[in-house]
Amino acid sequence: MQKQRKDVVPSCAVHPSSELSYCECCDLVFCQSCQASLINKKCTQHTVIPFSIALKRMSEIVVYKAKGRLKALEQAHETVTQEIEQLDQNVDKILEQINTTFQEVSSIVENRRRDIIESVRVRRDDKRKVLKDQIEAITDEKKKLEKELESCQLDVRSMARQLKSMESSWDRQLTQPRENAFLRLNTNSTQLVCDIHRSLAEFGTLSASTTFPGECTISLVEPAATHIDTKFLVKTFDVDGRSRTSGGDPIDVTAKHGNETNSVTVNDLNNGTYEVILRASTPSEYSITVTIFGRPIRNSPFTVKIDDRHPPRWQLPIELLRPTKTHIDTNELFYVLDSGNNRIRIVKENGNLVSDIKSKCLDGQSAVGLSLLAGDELAVLNWKTKAVSRINMKGEVIQSINFSEFKEPIDLAVDNRGRYLIADSDKIFVFDSSLRPQFSFPVKGHRITCVNLGLDDDILVGTNDGLQLFDGAGRFLRSFDLAPNETTQSGARFIVNSVVACPITSKVIVGITNVKLNKAVLAVCRYKGSFVFYIDSYGSRLRSPCGISLAPSNLESRTGQCYVTDHVTSTVKTFQYQ
Repeated sequence: MQKQRKDVVPSCAVHPSSELSYCECCDLVFCQSCQASLINKKCTQHTVIPFSIALKRMSEIVVYKAKGRLKALEQAHETVTQEIEQLDQNVDKILEQINTTFQEVSSIVENRRRDIIESVRVRRDDKRKVLKDQIEAITDEKKKLEKELESCQLDVRSMARQLKSMESSWDRQLTQPRENAFLRLNTNSTQLVCDIHRSLAEFGTLSASTTFPGECTISLVEPAATHIDTKFLVKTFDVDGRSRTSGGDPIDVTAKHGNETNSVTVNDLNNGTYEVILRASTPSEYSITVTIFGRPIRNSPFTVKIDDRHPPRWQLPIELLRPTKTHIDTNELFYVLDSGNNRIRIVKENGNLVSDIKSKCLDGQSAVGLSLLAGDELAVLNWKTKAVSRINMKGEVIQSINFSEFKEPIDLAVDNRGRYLIADSDKIFVFDSSLRPQFSFPVKGHRITCVNLGLDDDILVGTNDGLQLFDGAGRFLRSFDLAPNETTQSGARFIVNSVVACPITSKVIVGITNVKLNKAVLAVCRYKGSFVFYIDSYGSRLRSPCGISLAPSNLESRTGQCYVTDHVTSTVKTFQYQ
């Protein structure tokens, strides 16, 4: 083709001696000698080449593309051939597995058959031996009696006594068989056959797939950040582009940044989609490679940038005024202590109001503590009145106390034993479930700022200089690192505004304010005390995170999320910490 095109010299029909020209910009063919033509006038500022050269270039392009297509077809032929070979190998493996399994089943059946037959024969031999021994005894007794009769030396009286004494024993031992011929095989043959038939019918279900990797895609589900689960979704399609509705595909996923490979988790959602979870500790660009049947999907490798910024995932869409605490119950209802409006708001996740609770113990815009109790009751702490109150959902006060030793009660928590933990300015007071004082313990040298439950009824105490852990009896256990070592060494000081411990992940989420930078963040620590990372609330900065809560353990979809109440911005936001 290329050689033929090279010999052709196109010319104008009006001017046979003039070769046609070609404008690359306009993609037009024209004659330079046709002055009346308007086409050649507008191409004077463009790149114009002889049409014969253009044909030559086009022929070269066509030949190049044809060769590329031919190479692609050869690769496709090789790939399909390899797939056929792989199919045959898989079938051979399956057939070998089937034969091996059924051979094992046959061996088990044959061994059991032999065991039963052997047990029957053994039992028969035991019975036969007893009966044969009895026959020998009968024969011996018969011979003895015949011999005495033949000798004619019978003592009639002696013989009569012997016969009388032996008559009953003969009946028992000789005249009746000592064993019996009873043998029966106890089987439920019908049930056995049904069970075997059902088991064999359930065995060997063949799984196949119509997934076409070239149509499958991977996408990012949520914003990516370090130290938390970054989730991707792989959607599978068949060769015609239809979404698949079942799982079971052999999907392989690898995540790399640089030369390092990170571990990933793949969850089959059994609806044609697969959840891929990556937890990265280093901010970087990660390349996610996904293959199905050993072949890459359409947009693999998929590149995602993971940074150390942690914006809020959600914000409660209601109006509040200086809220201090938020809790969520097992029905996914939010209880917000709206201190500025002297009420507790019960709302749904979408912001729909369920009810407002108003009570005398909420007056003065000074309610600072809230806990959910059993039996649809709430515990409220008011720092102005120095009162701890127990109220119902109508706002009626069930019980209330004013403790004389309170100076400035600022926080409230209730542990698994029903004990009330009250944080005062320099002490933690512990009351029983009937609000009777039990004991108190000081935190020397620091002003207390908050209190909450740890694991196993430990007590977490926040101060103006860090976070401390005490056991259920008030004995000091350890302090927590609220920053990396280099930050601590620089002399930074942190005020703890709020804290919560997660019993599922054994993580502690702490709302802190860096005094030096006057910046509020969330610090995530391990329960053993070591620092993990910061949640910087990028894009929606926290000002005063005065309350942090977690969802109940039965709400599995909310695991790894914390709900932060900001007193200054009057918001309730959700952050991902796991």
